[in-house]
Amino acid sequence: MKPLHILFWLAVSSPLLALIPKSPDPWTVEVERACTAQRYGLRLAAARKVAGGGGAAVPAIRAWAEQRDKNQLPTSLVEAIAEHDGIDDAVIELLLAWATDRDFYWRAQAMKGLASRGPSLPARRDPLEKLFAAHHDDAAWLTRVYARLGTALLGAGETAALPEADPRAATKLCALLLQHGKTPGLQPLFDALLDERTFQDVPWGQHRATEAAKALKAWLGEDHPLPDGQAFADKAAAVEALLTAARKKSGQQLARPAPAVDASVPFDGAIELLSCRSGDLFLQWTADGVLYAGIDGKPAGRLPAQVWEELSRERTALQLDTNHGAVICDSMRLRWKQPDVHSRIAPASLPEAAAKWLAHLAKALQEADQPRLAEALRAGLEQFGTH
Repeated sequence: MKPLHILFWLAVSSPLLALIPKSPDPWTVEVERACTAQRYGLRLAAARKVAGGGGAAVPAIRAWAEQRDKNQLPTSLVEAIAEHDGIDDAVIELLLAWATDRDFYWRAQAMKGLASRGPSLPARRDPLEKLFAAHHDDAAWLTRVYARLGTALLGAGETAALPEADPRAATKLCALLLQHGKTPGLQPLFDALLDERTFQDVPWGQHRATEAAKALKAWLGEDHPLPDGQAFADKAAAVEALLTAARKKSGQQLARPAPAVDASVPFDGAIELLSCRSGDLFLQWTADGVLYAGIDGKPAGRLPAQVWEELSRERTALQLDTNHGAVICDSMRLRWKQPDVHSRIAPASLPEAAAKWLAHLAKALQEADQPRLAEALRAGLEQFGTH
């Protein structure tokens, strides 16, 4: 073909080629599927594929989060990345960004991913040690559990013995340490086996017991007192047999646990705040203003009668729907009697009248020498109140 003809065809075809749509980045397609596919199975399969893509998939993940909202990333995707063993720099940087972002819903899962990878990242040991140590007392119990796990897996300190007020955290950390080949003090797992406590009808004690039983079964392996397919005669027999097997294998002096049940208290109302940002708040009260704090309902004093009467009048006047906003992860739950109210609230969705009442309650708690409860409630108002 003559040079003149070649120039002519180039001049004609170049604009046409520019009009042909480019093939999308395959990772963009997979991330979109992992985040928005209607069927959970498709989302999960795509999430695992994205996790397997390592650093190559990270730009697509970041782009999706920037175009929409980081908190619209589904937990299944973050979990898949956390549970994968890839150590590409881009993946580690993504997990670090998530784990240190207090506003990110799934930062505990990101901390989990860093904890499990820590021993495979010798070049990052010092900064990871500092990161984990900085979050040993994180307000969010699951984040601090994975931070403590990270320290333990690096061999940088004994973490199972650190003070822990939340029974869920004590059980979770022991179970995770066993899963990763370390044998901590096993008493928290046995203390969990007979836990039947609830918080406003949520059987958190049973969840804890199930987790402990599974952890012990996996750890004992062939030393488990019953083969698969068989069952113990009753709970007492089960605990005794497990104690015998665990004492023999671990050499630990393990005490027989006492059943943990709800106190016989006629609760009249409650506030539950679940937050990866500010931690969880559990507060219950009786009709005459006696307070119980924590998921395990520890006594927390009594508000003065005049103050409680005023708060009760204000609360009775509140009008709340069953749901306020769409809950994805963090949530506030308000429940009480006279009138019967059971309302679940998403961040930035708390009605103004309810926010004012909660602010009044926080002030009353502060004046009643309950500063930690007051501060936790104010943090919740900051997150769940309308802005």
